[in-house]
Amino acid sequence: MKKTTSIILYMLIFNSIIACTSLTSEAYQNAPQWDFDHQVQFIQTELAVNRYQLEIIQNNKVKFQQLSALLLRKSYLICGRYDYTLTIIKGIESFDHKRASPNLIRSNLIATLECPLSTH
Repeated sequence: MKKTTSIILYMLIFNSIIACTSLTSEAYQNAPQWDFDHQVQFIQTELAVNRYQLEIIQNNKVKFQQLSALLLRKSYLICGRYDYTLTIIKGIESFDHKRASPNLIRSNLIATLECPLSTH
């Protein structure tokens, strides 16, 4: 009886280890990350070689200026240089946005980033 119990226990542990190690990098790639400087979450997705999508998750406590600064800083960190192309897809506010729609739930700031090809 003890032998059967220990075999079942070993099989459960073995299956747990296999399940944990079989997670792909794609599962980690699309997971939200935390930026401690700006106190926001963001998702970085690789669309193709040298092409990414950055989504900064809106929490209504952080101003747009900080969100856009994070977007520029992350773009530089990903590409490693300044001559990248950043296209804002969603999340831009107008100057009088809060006055015109005070109860509007703001959307996430989403942009595509294209890094230049290396010339080494």
